[in-house]
Amino acid sequence: MALTALVCAPVSAQILPPPPADAEPLAAIDPALQPVNSTKALSASEQSVVRVLVVYRGYGGVPLDSVGMGSGFVVAPGYIVTNYHVIETPPEATSAEIYIVPHKGTGAAYQQVTLVKPWLEGDLALLRADGLKIPPLKLSLVPQKNQRIVAMGYPGITDRLLKRGGTELLEPADAYVTQGSIALFASTNPDGSRVDTLFHTAPINPGNSGGPLMDECGQVVGVNTWSAVSTLSETGDMDVPAGQYVATHVSALYTFLQSTGVSVQTTSEPCYAKSEDEIIKDDGLSRALAAYRDAQAKRLEEQRKAEQMNALMDQLQLGVLVLLSVLVVVLIALIIRRRHPPKPKTPHTEAEAPHADTHPHKTKTEKVHHKHPFPWGWVALAVFVVLIAAAFVLRESPVVQKMSQKAEVDAAKVGPVRLTCDVDLKASPKPLAGVGPTDFEFDAAHACVNGRTPYEVQANGTLLRFTVSDSDPTAARLELSRDGLTFKRSDYRLTPEQHRDYVAQRAALGSLRCASGKDAGQAEALKDNMRKVRQLAQSFLTFAPETETVWKCRKAPDPTAPKP
Repeated sequence: MALTALVCAPVSAQILPPPPADAEPLAAIDPALQPVNSTKALSASEQSVVRVLVVYRGYGGVPLDSVGMGSGFVVAPGYIVTNYHVIETPPEATSAEIYIVPHKGTGAAYQQVTLVKPWLEGDLALLRADGLKIPPLKLSLVPQKNQRIVAMGYPGITDRLLKRGGTELLEPADAYVTQGSIALFASTNPDGSRVDTLFHTAPINPGNSGGPLMDECGQVVGVNTWSAVSTLSETGDMDVPAGQYVATHVSALYTFLQSTGVSVQTTSEPCYAKSEDEIIKDDGLSRALAAYRDAQAKRLEEQRKAEQMNALMDQLQLGVLVLLSVLVVVLIALIIRRRHPPKPKTPHTEAEAPHADTHPHKTKTEKVHHKHPFPWGWVALAVFVVLIAAAFVLRESPVVQKMSQKAEVDAAKVGPVRLTCDVDLKASPKPLAGVGPTDFEFDAAHACVNGRTPYEVQANGTLLRFTVSDSDPTAARLELSRDGLTFKRSDYRLTPEQHRDYVAQRAALGSLRCASGKDAGQAEALKDNMRKVRQLAQSFLTFAPETETVWKCRKAPDPTAPKP
């Protein structure tokens, strides 16, 4: 396959008129947008793309019959990068004058520029434009394979189709924009030089040479330099390669600019951008999720109040029951007392013969207390009734439930335990195909599985984790009960676009590992990161899962324990 540089397209040569003196420079704009709106970011970056025109002169300063054309872009205030082959003087010319024509949105006019430094091996050149006030583009030093990219420039075929030529090329115009993705990285360019390059699928044509290849954040990832051309074989067959476009890698561009001493803006942060339409859709989804969260929070608050009221009613019922029980006991005692009243007792004395000195003797009546056994049976029956009633009232009491839950948590805080789990088919409405038993080490105190995988503790005590596959368009929601004895996995099927965006944004949050437990700062950072991962997952997983599988777990026997 033959590869050629995007050679300059010939046009009719004319003496270039002097630049207008009243051209107003563009005030610098801030290209940083957070969150990145690719529609606005690329529109802003397009302002920094320029057309490059070269007038060739022969002996005696006579203009030649051709003008070189290409593209370029601003990398620093007053400095422009293009391909060297765009401004290279051909053998038939004795000199050349280089001009740039800014984008029409800048309000700036064309002006003559000077060559600062060429790099023949890398096919790059740095130009200086005195007084140019167009904002520079930022270099993204970490382009990724399959990353979506945009090529901008001024291809000659577009000018010919629009019937533009001569002095019309000096009029500022919009750049031509194409889209694609990065297909391949290489350490040599098509000329065989040891220069980092990248292959991509954004169509470019002669005139795009020297123009920027940008990510969706409007940051430069390469300089468009080559494209595959059609060739005629010896048999007469036409070979028309499709989609083979090559740019000089941004790392080679950055090395070249460092050698010139020009300071440029760079970033090593990955670009995660969305179009304006996608952002509008996401905003709608975010509002829907916010409304759902508000409704859920309201429902939980109402549920909490209802539980508090139920707990209060339980306590009132218990108090009334105890009071009634005491009254029953007292009533039983009173009934027993009334059924066995004390009987009067008259003492027996011997009768004396009456005589003159004696007076009538009054006898004294004494109460006789009959001893009856204490009614232990009645008391025991009353106590038994009280206990049965109390147990019935307390069995659903939130106080008892909280005490039970606390006991579970305290038991789990003993340390990591080994759990073995079997699929509960009754609780799994749509289980994973071919799923089977699993086992893992569970540390409830640190919300950690197998000593490295962290889970996020929820308000109700359950543990939650979200994962996404790098290769398959699937994501999963993993949930553990507070005691680790119930494990639930919900799997979701994503579209290719959802999967690409999800993986990219998830990668930006970094890897997650259990905190050591001694470093409070590390634990807090992990907690914050887990929250971001959950919020990210919830923004994508807004539909029903494809499968739902539940495992019931039990403590595995200790293999080191002595056998009986």
